[in-house]
Formats: sequence, structure tokens, C-alpha cells
Amino acid sequence: MDGFGVNTYTFVTRDSKARYVKFHWKPTCGVSCLMDDEATLVGGKNHSHATQDLYDSTDAGNFPEWKLFVQVIDPDEEDKFDFNPLDDTKTWPEDLVPLQPVSRLVLDGNVDNFFNENEQLAFGPGLVVPGIYYSDDKMLQCRVFAYADTQRYRLGPNYLMLPVNAPKCGFKNNHYDGAMNFMHRDEEVDYYPSRHAPLRQADPPSFPVPTRPVAGKREKTRIKKENDFVQPGERYRSWAPDRQDRFCKRFADALGHPKVSHELRIIWINFLRQCDESCGMKVANRLNVKPSM
Repeated sequence: MDGFGVNTYTFVTRDSKARYVKFHWKPTCGVSCLMDDEATLVGGKNHSHATQDLYDSTDAGNFPEWKLFVQVIDPDEEDKFDFNPLDDTKTWPEDLVPLQPVSRLVLDGNVDNFFNENEQLAFGPGLVVPGIYYSDDKMLQCRVFAYADTQRYRLGPNYLMLPVNAPKCGFKNNHYDGAMNFMHRDEEVDYYPSRHAPLRQADPPSFPVPTRPVAGKREKTRIKKENDFVQPGERYRSWAPDRQDRFCKRFADALGHPKVSHELRIIWINFLRQCDESCGMKVANRLNVKPSM
């Protein structure tokens, strides 16, 4: 399956130029899906069939591989689109913002200790390296602190000391003691600056974060240029007719549940019609419902 980074980050060059970026992982073996009846059969026999396939393939030396691509936008050009590029519910059209190959990822071994190397993994979008920074993506701004907060609650305040999460290079910071600390420090000073501190501030970053003038009022508003129905309609129309029919059938089956009210069915059918008229009408006909629009 594909891997798609929902959030928008920023590439920063050594001369402090910024570009918005989205990351994409594409499997070299292609993408495969299960039909409804296949999913019922396969999932009924083994609900972890995909995980087992990944584990067994890796163990047999058939290492799974993904290629890494990026899409890049100049922040000065974000207003030229008919949607907000920092809106996480939107994708960047590849005909306007092409995928650029960057690198690859190969899973060349399984973990030896599932708890140590998997359960204690602590991913977080706030952990970035020089040259990559955040953007004004609203959801990313929330996730930057929320994910770290979650990991501190789940694993403790020193979760970044765990070998599976710690940097592979030597590092020093002003973190000091706390529950589950296992880094021995004998210095007395845990703040900066201090003439008594043996630690020294790191050199200025090689990739200085660019400044950007911002003016306006701070207020809680909806995202401008929401444009919520264009991209779903384009995606639906890009599918083959049989896939469109399967989509409409699944949607109608879900809306046909006895606990779904007639009002909700009308609302969802009208949403679908705004994406694509034929799609909405196919679902409406399956449910024998007359749209209100």
C-alpha cells in the first residue's frame, strides 16, 4: 500500500529559502486490494494477514521496498490554487505538482524483541532534522506538541532516551532527571546560560529557519477556499466503471443500515451529488431515496 504524509512540512536550504513539501511512499511491488468477499474470507481466517505477510516476506529475504517521492510548492505561490495547500483534507494534483524521486526504504529485517523495538517506538511529527521544518498547516501545529505529550504519558518523560528512540549520534541537552531516567549526569547546572555549566550551546543551525512577515487579526475562522467537493469528484471519475459501481454499492449498504435515519441519508446523498451527480444518483436509486437538491 502507498504511504502518504497528510501534513505539509517545509524544506529549508542553507541560504534560508523555504519550500512547502509533502512526502509520499510508493511500494515497488505495486498496490493490491481485496474485494469485499475476499476481505471477508481472508480476514475471517486471519485478521492479521497483512502483518503476517510482511513478517514472513522479510524473514524469507524478500525485503519489502518503498520509493520516497516529494511534492514541492513555493509558499509564495500557494494562493494560485483553487484550494488551500495547507488544508489536510486536500491532495496536491500531481499534474500541477509532480512527484520527484528522492530515496528509498527497504525493510531488511524483523525485530528481535517486539516490546523493545516496536511497542516502545515513539513517532512524533515534531521530531525533525536540520533542513526540514514545520509549516502553517493547522493540524501539524497541533500534532507537534500533542504527539509528544501522548508519548510522555504512554512511556514517561524520558521516552527519547530509549535506544529505539534515541539519536544514533552523541547528543547533549538540558533534560535532567525525571521518572525512568537512565542517563548518568554529574553536573549541577541544568539551564543555560551559566558560567558554571560544562555544556556549551550548539553552533547556529546550518539551515536557518526563514522568517516571514505576517499581518492580520487572530481569529477562529473556517479555512478559506474549502472547495470540498471538487477533488472527491475527480477521484471518483478517474476510476473504472466497475470500481465506481462497487463504491456506490458500499456507500448505499452503509447508508441502508436501519440505524441511519432518513435525514442522514438525504444529507450524504446530497454531498455525493455535489462531488459527482451520477454518483449521488446511483446511491439514491439503490436506497430508493429522492434527493432534496
